[in-house]
Amino acid sequence: MSNATPPTTGVGQLDDESSTERVLLREDIGRTLASEGYGSVKVLSHEAADRVFTQKRREILRLLEQVEIESQRELARRLDRDPGAVQRDLQTLIEADLVTVERDGRAKRPVLTHDTVVVEPLTAPRVDPETPSYTVENEP
Repeated sequence: MSNATPPTTGVGQLDDESSTERVLLREDIGRTLASEGYGSVKVLSHEAADRVFTQKRREILRLLEQVEIESQRELARRLDRDPGAVQRDLQTLIEADLVTVERDGRAKRPVLTHDTVVVEPLTAPRVDPETPSYTVENEP
Protein backbone atom coordinates (compact mmCIF):
# COMPACT_ATOMS: atom_id res chain seq x y z
CA MET A 1 0.00 0.00 0.00
CA SER A 2 1.38 3.37 -1.01
CA ASN A 3 1.33 6.50 1.13
CA ALA A 4 1.37 8.75 -1.95
CA THR A 5 -1.42 11.30 -2.19
CA PRO A 6 -3.37 11.04 -5.46
CA PRO A 7 -3.10 14.11 -7.70
CA THR A 8 -6.03 16.46 -7.47
CA THR A 9 -7.06 19.57 -9.30
CA GLY A 10 -7.91 21.30 -6.05
CA VAL A 11 -11.30 22.80 -5.33
CA GLY A 12 -9.70 26.18 -4.65
CA GLN A 13 -8.28 26.32 -8.17
CA LEU A 14 -11.63 25.49 -9.75
CA ASP A 15 -13.35 28.10 -7.61
CA ASP A 16 -11.09 30.84 -9.01
CA GLU A 17 -12.76 32.49 -11.99
CA SER A 18 -9.34 33.42 -13.38
CA SER A 19 -7.95 29.88 -13.24
CA THR A 20 -6.42 28.77 -16.52
CA GLU A 21 -8.83 25.85 -16.82
CA ARG A 22 -11.92 28.05 -16.46
CA VAL A 23 -10.59 30.79 -18.75
CA LEU A 24 -9.84 28.18 -21.42
CA LEU A 25 -13.32 26.69 -20.97
CA ARG A 26 -14.93 30.12 -21.50
CA GLU A 27 -12.77 30.71 -24.58
CA ASP A 28 -13.72 27.29 -25.97
CA ILE A 29 -17.44 27.91 -25.39
CA GLY A 30 -17.24 31.36 -26.99
CA ARG A 31 -15.33 30.06 -30.01
CA THR A 32 -17.78 27.16 -30.46
CA LEU A 33 -20.86 29.37 -30.24
CA ALA A 34 -19.38 31.94 -32.61
CA SER A 35 -18.56 29.21 -35.14
CA GLU A 36 -22.17 27.97 -34.88
CA GLY A 37 -23.56 31.34 -35.99
CA TYR A 38 -24.16 33.15 -32.71
CA GLY A 39 -22.17 36.20 -33.84
CA SER A 40 -19.95 37.98 -31.37
CA VAL A 41 -20.10 35.97 -28.13
CA LYS A 42 -19.31 37.02 -24.56
CA VAL A 43 -18.96 34.21 -22.00
CA LEU A 44 -19.05 35.43 -18.42
CA SER A 45 -17.85 33.50 -15.40
CA HIS A 46 -20.68 32.66 -13.05
CA GLU A 47 -19.09 34.95 -10.46
CA ALA A 48 -19.17 37.85 -12.93
CA ALA A 49 -22.77 37.00 -13.78
CA ASP A 50 -23.66 37.14 -10.08
CA ARG A 51 -22.09 40.60 -9.84
CA VAL A 52 -23.50 42.00 -13.08
CA PHE A 53 -26.93 40.50 -13.77
CA THR A 54 -29.30 42.27 -11.43
CA GLN A 55 -32.92 42.41 -12.54
CA LYS A 56 -32.58 46.09 -13.52
CA ARG A 57 -29.44 45.46 -15.59
CA ARG A 58 -31.05 42.50 -17.35
CA GLU A 59 -33.93 44.86 -18.24
CA ILE A 60 -31.41 47.25 -19.79
CA LEU A 61 -29.82 44.46 -21.84
CA ARG A 62 -33.20 43.16 -23.05
CA LEU A 63 -34.33 46.65 -24.08
CA LEU A 64 -31.06 47.34 -25.92
CA GLU A 65 -31.52 44.05 -27.76
CA GLN A 66 -35.06 44.92 -28.83
CA VAL A 67 -34.95 48.65 -29.57
CA GLU A 68 -32.39 51.09 -30.93
CA ILE A 69 -31.93 53.62 -28.13
CA GLU A 70 -30.70 57.08 -29.12
CA SER A 71 -29.41 58.25 -25.74
CA GLN A 72 -28.93 57.32 -22.11
CA ARG A 73 -31.72 59.73 -21.24
CA GLU A 74 -34.10 57.90 -23.60
CA LEU A 75 -33.07 54.60 -22.03
CA ALA A 76 -33.93 55.91 -18.55
CA ARG A 77 -37.24 57.28 -19.81
CA ARG A 78 -38.22 53.98 -21.48
CA LEU A 79 -37.33 52.06 -18.32
CA ASP A 80 -39.13 54.64 -16.13
CA ARG A 81 -36.04 54.92 -13.96
CA ASP A 82 -33.87 57.65 -12.52
CA PRO A 83 -31.22 58.66 -15.11
CA GLY A 84 -28.46 58.53 -12.47
CA ALA A 85 -29.35 54.96 -11.50
CA VAL A 86 -29.44 53.94 -15.16
CA GLN A 87 -26.04 55.58 -15.69
CA ARG A 88 -24.56 53.60 -12.78
CA ASP A 89 -26.00 50.35 -14.14
CA LEU A 90 -24.69 51.19 -17.62
CA GLN A 91 -21.23 51.78 -16.16
CA THR A 92 -21.28 48.30 -14.61
CA LEU A 93 -22.38 46.81 -17.95
CA ILE A 94 -19.65 48.76 -19.76
CA GLU A 95 -17.00 47.49 -17.32
CA ALA A 96 -18.26 43.93 -17.93
CA ASP A 97 -17.85 44.48 -21.71
CA LEU A 98 -21.57 43.99 -22.33
CA VAL A 99 -22.44 47.54 -23.44
CA THR A 100 -20.53 50.24 -25.25
CA VAL A 101 -21.48 53.88 -25.63
CA GLU A 102 -21.35 55.52 -29.04
CA ARG A 103 -21.15 59.30 -29.14
CA ASP A 104 -23.53 61.09 -31.47
CA GLY A 105 -22.90 64.77 -30.93
CA ARG A 106 -23.75 65.37 -27.28
CA ALA A 107 -25.83 62.20 -26.99
CA LYS A 108 -24.33 58.99 -25.67
CA ARG A 109 -26.01 56.03 -27.33
CA PRO A 110 -25.76 52.72 -25.43
CA VAL A 111 -25.46 49.62 -27.61
CA LEU A 112 -24.82 45.96 -26.93
CA THR A 113 -21.18 45.00 -27.37
CA HIS A 114 -21.93 41.38 -28.30
CA ASP A 115 -24.67 39.52 -30.14
CA THR A 116 -24.78 36.67 -27.62
CA VAL A 117 -24.07 36.66 -23.89
CA VAL A 118 -23.85 33.41 -21.95
CA VAL A 119 -22.63 32.27 -18.55
CA GLU A 120 -20.07 29.51 -18.24
CA PRO A 121 -21.38 26.17 -17.02
CA LEU A 122 -21.03 25.32 -13.35
CA THR A 123 -19.82 21.85 -14.35
CA ALA A 124 -18.28 20.94 -17.68
CA PRO A 125 -16.70 17.52 -18.00
CA ARG A 126 -14.96 16.72 -21.25
CA VAL A 127 -17.21 14.46 -23.32
CA ASP A 128 -16.98 12.74 -26.68
CA PRO A 129 -18.14 15.35 -29.25
CA GLU A 130 -19.63 12.54 -31.33
CA THR A 131 -22.30 11.84 -28.68
CA PRO A 132 -23.58 15.25 -27.60
CA SER A 133 -26.67 15.60 -25.46
CA TYR A 134 -28.45 18.49 -23.83
CA THR A 135 -31.50 19.48 -21.84
CA VAL A 136 -33.30 22.78 -21.74
CA GLU A 137 -35.31 24.06 -18.81
CA ASN A 138 -38.56 25.62 -19.91
CA GLU A 139 -39.51 28.72 -18.02
CA PRO A 140 -43.18 29.53 -17.47
